Amino acid sequence: MSTPFDAPQHSGSTQTRLNSVPAEGGGGGGGGTNVDTQRLDEAANALVELRGDTENVDNGADDDCLSASRGLNKHSAGGMAEAGSWATAGSLVTMDVRWGSQVINLKSLLQDISDKLHTTSGHYTSTEQEEQARQRSISTPFG
Repeated sequence: MSTPFDAPQHSGSTQTRLNSVPAEGGGGGGGGTNVDTQRLDEAANALVELRGDTENVDNGADDDCLSASRGLNKHSAGGMAEAGSWATAGSLVTMDVRWGSQVINLKSLLQDISDKLHTTSGHYTSTEQEEQARQRSISTPFG
């Protein structure tokens, strides 16, 4: 699966290059940084989509864990292991709670990174438009 972070393949090796100066030519100054805001937006949107997929996977895991727990206790007294229920059933519920907290953390991180990518893209776009307007406003004696 290709993502906006993937670099083109060059003679069998992968080089990641997102918003950076190419490695060729050394680091002797000159030249500027080229920012592809479309790629930033694509990456941010991919993270939003991944966040939604994470929600769907979490819902499935919740359902499966609770169903398995109920299945383990179906023919037992239910409750604590001492009362005749399966100790594993309670462990599944505990694992599901832990899983849920990790999913919440992951979704928060994905949203934060996505928001920052969108903000960065907006800043670069705004700065570029301001610079273009400034360049157009400069008058020269040569017309």
